[in-house]
Parts: sequence; C-alpha cells; structure tokens
Amino acid sequence: MKFRFPLLALFLVVLPQLSVAQDVRLQAIFGTSAMFEIDGRQRLLKAGKTSPEGVTLKSVTSDYALVQIDGREQKLTLAAPVAASYASVERAEVRLSPDSRGHYNTSAWINGRRVEVMVDTGATSIAFNYPTAKSLGLDLARAQPMTVSTASGVERAYRLQLSSVTIGGITVHNVDATVLGNDFPRVTLLGNSFLSRVDMQQQDGLLLLRARD
Repeated sequence: MKFRFPLLALFLVVLPQLSVAQDVRLQAIFGTSAMFEIDGRQRLLKAGKTSPEGVTLKSVTSDYALVQIDGREQKLTLAAPVAASYASVERAEVRLSPDSRGHYNTSAWINGRRVEVMVDTGATSIAFNYPTAKSLGLDLARAQPMTVSTASGVERAYRLQLSSVTIGGITVHNVDATVLGNDFPRVTLLGNSFLSRVDMQQQDGLLLLRARD
C-alpha cells in the first residue's frame, strides 16, 4: 500500500465516539502571557485569563503553557504546540482527505516549526530538501553524510534525528529524517520513520492516523 497523498480536512476525534475538538495552538510565550491560535483567531492570554472560546491559561513558564479546555488541563510547548479537547481521553486521531490526485497532505510541527508534508509510505524516513532543512534550522553539521539513489542518479544526503514531529494531537519523538542536498523532494515526505509509529488505515476514502498507547 503506497500513498503519495493540500489538506482538505483534519479532525481531532475521540474514540470510539466522534467529537471534533477545538483547534488550540501555542504560538509564543511572553513572560506571564502566551499567544495562541484558537479556531483560527489569535489570542494573547495572561495567566488566569480565559479566551472567548473558553480556553483558560492556567499558568505559563519559559518552557510551557498550561491550558484548560473543557475542564481538562494540557501542557503545550513550542515543540508540541497543538492541543486537543476531549470528552474522554482515548487516543488522538487525525483524519485526512485526499486531494484531486489522491495525495494526502497536512501541516506538521517539526522541532517546533511548521512545515507542509505529504504522506508517503514508500519513503523510509521523513525526507526534506536542503532549503527546507535550512529554513527549519536543522543542524546539518552534526548530521551523518550519506548517498542516496534518486531518479536523477546518486545524490549526496544527510541523516539526522528530529526531536519531535507533531500532527494534530499526535506527537512522536526522536524521529529519523533524511535531508537531500538539492531541491528534491519539492514537498517534505512524511515517511515510515513516523508512520510506522502510529496506527494507520484507510476508511471511506479517508486516511486515519491514530496515536499508539
């Protein structure tokens, strides 16, 4: 099974009962305040304050923001900035709809920075082109040099490990990645170094990614 799949729909749900969660993202920390994106709107909250959407900033440190959503508290960091509101805590699930070519694309937070990715079960690891790797601040000086075979021949590449990869409410730590030394691939590939650590299935045309226990 091979998917080479722009994001049409992304839902954070509760299993077994479907429940669409609020989209709450930590964007920055400023002393005793934090900037969030809540359902597409920017909100600057001080500790103890509640947004119009009902998200309360309980406390904030230089490392994380503690928020309360629907009576449940969650710690958000810049490395794992996305929260999900659950009626009962089970496993976070992301549902992706294919584009017109059958590709599944979504936004990911990699080492705390946002990048568009495309699901590719044919890729061994997450694969970046060189410009994207530099824009994400990846330290290639500490990466392991290697060569890879591509459609255009043998290319120089680098192997490294990402601290965290977050999609929706799913976060995986210490994920292997490959950086090619040119502009290929044009879109970052979400390969098996991430996909093999989540449960994945197709259902009614959707691609489901589900966090493991």
